[in-house]
Amino acid sequence: MKNFRTSIFCLLCCMLCTSVAAQTFNDIDSLEQVWASGKSASFEEKMNLLLDLSFAYLYVDTAKCKMYAVEAVKFAQNNGSKLAEARAYVAMGNFYNTIFFSYQAHTYYVKAEKIFLELDDKVRLNIIYKNMMAMYFNIMDLDNAAYYANKVLTMAIELKDCVYLIFAERVLGTARFRDHHHQEALDYFLNLHQKALHAEDSLGLNRVISTYIGENCVLAYIALKRYQETLPYLYQSLAYSQLTGNTTETWRAYGALALTHAMMHNVDSAEYYIHKAKDSHIIINYRYQVYHASAIVDSLKGDYLSALANFQKYHHVSDSLSKEEKTTEMARLKVWHEFDQKELENSLLQQEYQKQRKMSLRLEIALVVILALLALVLFFYRKITETNREMKELHTVKDKLFSVVAHDLRSPMGALMSILKLATENRLDDETKAGLLKEVSSRVDNTFGLLDNLLRWAKSQMNGMVPAPAYFDVQEESRWVTTALQDVAAAKEVTLDNRIEPHQAYADRDMFAVVVRNLTSNAIKYTSAEGKVILASELANDKLIISVKDTGTGMPQEVQSKLFKLSETKSQRGTGNETGTGLGLVLCADFVKANGGSIWFTSVQGEGSTFFFSVAVKS
Repeated sequence: MKNFRTSIFCLLCCMLCTSVAAQTFNDIDSLEQVWASGKSASFEEKMNLLLDLSFAYLYVDTAKCKMYAVEAVKFAQNNGSKLAEARAYVAMGNFYNTIFFSYQAHTYYVKAEKIFLELDDKVRLNIIYKNMMAMYFNIMDLDNAAYYANKVLTMAIELKDCVYLIFAERVLGTARFRDHHHQEALDYFLNLHQKALHAEDSLGLNRVISTYIGENCVLAYIALKRYQETLPYLYQSLAYSQLTGNTTETWRAYGALALTHAMMHNVDSAEYYIHKAKDSHIIINYRYQVYHASAIVDSLKGDYLSALANFQKYHHVSDSLSKEEKTTEMARLKVWHEFDQKELENSLLQQEYQKQRKMSLRLEIALVVILALLALVLFFYRKITETNREMKELHTVKDKLFSVVAHDLRSPMGALMSILKLATENRLDDETKAGLLKEVSSRVDNTFGLLDNLLRWAKSQMNGMVPAPAYFDVQEESRWVTTALQDVAAAKEVTLDNRIEPHQAYADRDMFAVVVRNLTSNAIKYTSAEGKVILASELANDKLIISVKDTGTGMPQEVQSKLFKLSETKSQRGTGNETGTGLGLVLCADFVKANGGSIWFTSVQGEGSTFFFSVAVKS
């Protein structure tokens, strides 16, 4: 079933093809009266009137729309006007496009295109290409859509038509990134969305197109499992559907929001939109999202019987929709062949082609079977290779963790036990005891930090790392961390300067604190006496960038390339001979990504390093 957005965009495209833009649906009666009276004496006036009537009935009465378009074709041909005949073909194409007979629409658009090329009428050619681009994009024939999008793009640049320039870029981007599974696809559509929002457009089409591009952003974020970042675009779609009074799209938005919140384990929000969708009597085409979301929510709540029932409904509806799409496509093809017998004059040629085709059918079947077998072998080979790679990586991580527990944790604990034993047996003088107690304190701090990181990382792996985002002041939270580390910095004669400004961030407060503490501790660790560690913040678009800069030793290139990989990373000793495991940075990367942010760094050996991470802020 085609949705309301498709119809609206087809209407906008077809409006460009009419001869008199001022005529609207409210003018039908007056147009009929003028036609019935026969007052339009000239050929051009009669032609314009027929085209205006065809367009006026486009979304009101398709039978009359076709009747006036056919009359326009005959009238133009009888009068020998090529330009009028091409405009009448456009009207026929608009009619078939409106009733979703794309093959027939293509036939008439091509006829019109041929004449406009002969007349070198670039303006009307541009309109034809826009219609064909939109038509093929709406039926997701992306190869043909991209072909016409390139033509629209060329003309839009020449005519400085920024709105259709953006729409053509969206079509080309969708054709290029068909599965949306890459960061490159996300970056492309985010940039295009911003261009659409800021495009100069007197008709307000940029808002419509920005909403469409938002759907591409949602697909990209979902493919990358960054569900939190889909919400602004889904809310934009919901707001636009409510503004236009489009209840079908409102129901679809409710279903999408319910499923997204369920995937994020936001049970309350998911249940809210599930109820909203159910209250709206959502049509079957979008009901499967509600069943899917309900199944996930029931599973999270421990109601596994309800979850199973909803999963069964979800799969049943999904299967029904797949069968319905196939049946509908077959019916459309059948009706198309019966709709206009003139288009089937090549049937004899087709029959001859079928006879020749049967001769090579067995060979083709054999080739298909061979290719299928090869594809199956390749699939299982890739699965086995991927499984082996994952198993190897798991063994590497296991060995790394055993090393942490057996060496990095056991060694300092053994030293602590020896020092405490000497102290309790009174075998040390006061001066030696004081020095050892100071060393004990340092070792306890280091060991506690290591143990805390190890436990947090293990917990995140077992629980799937589900953050609990909330608004908080980053300056206040970071000052708690840096205050606790001032003694460590002072002991190394390192200046610790927190310049983070007050901002309301939206993230998991505890995870944010762990990231700041680990990055700051590392900076102190690799900074020599009289060095500096500076924390700062900067707003960039809709994100807050936190930086931790040190004037320490920096890192060689071979260390930088393995920094966030637990299976490969190897911690270097600090300037005070401090030990480490590299687990802290891995934990930072996991926590930042779990909150929808990014983490990166710059480092020059001998000059120091700067670590950055982003966090969402209150708009």
